[in-house]
Amino acid sequence: MSDTIGNQQALRPAPGGMLTLTLVDEIARLKAEPEWASLDRRAISLIKDEALNVMLIVLKQGARLSEHHTKGPIAVHLLSGAVSLDRGAEHQIVRAGMMLALARDVPHSLSALEDTALLLITSIG
Repeated sequence: MSDTIGNQQALRPAPGGMLTLTLVDEIARLKAEPEWASLDRRAISLIKDEALNVMLIVLKQGARLSEHHTKGPIAVHLLSGAVSLDRGAEHQIVRAGMMLALARDVPHSLSALEDTALLLITSIG
């Protein structure tokens, strides 16, 4: 069974089911929102259940996420653009098409080097 989604967020596949979405359309929808003109970032949870969250984040060049850590492991997949991920004194440039993973409780910050779209995949457990 397959369910196609559109403008909803925080979706859960039905038991035994599957969700399908188009990331290009979701990025365009976030950038079409009036808030995009005045903010440096927008985000939406595309898929969310008890243990998994897939969030789409769009960042304008220069946007910064200050140092923080997560309760579970994360993966970041860059769809477009480039970011600098900082872990203390260590800096990693991540570009479109690349993916990185961090263990839980790793302090890190992120800066958009250009307009960027990324998937943040978090897991609790």
